Amino acid sequence: MTENDALKMIEMSLDKLKAYKMIPEDTVFSKSLPLLGPGSPLDSIGFVTFMTDIEERISTETDKEIYLVLNEISDFNVNQSHLLVEQLARYLIKVSEET
Repeated sequence: MTENDALKMIEMSLDKLKAYKMIPEDTVFSKSLPLLGPGSPLDSIGFVTFMTDIEERISTETDKEIYLVLNEISDFNVNQSHLLVEQLARYLIKVSEET
């Protein structure tokens, strides 16, 4: 999986949430968009829905059942919950390479 593949996967998932009106339609996708923490367009239910959708997408792409674990993201700090698109993209690349 390339960075562009990972970013596209995240963008498609966020677009799905926009279609279901779980996030504002005017949310602008970028590498610096917060997915968790201050400034995130996702509430707790939206975040869980988003992560579940990403798991399904990456599992389909790799043909293996994959579960994402926030603590495994190298830039993620549980004491300062803040996750950006670019951090998740790097993690998705890593996870896809490990399978």
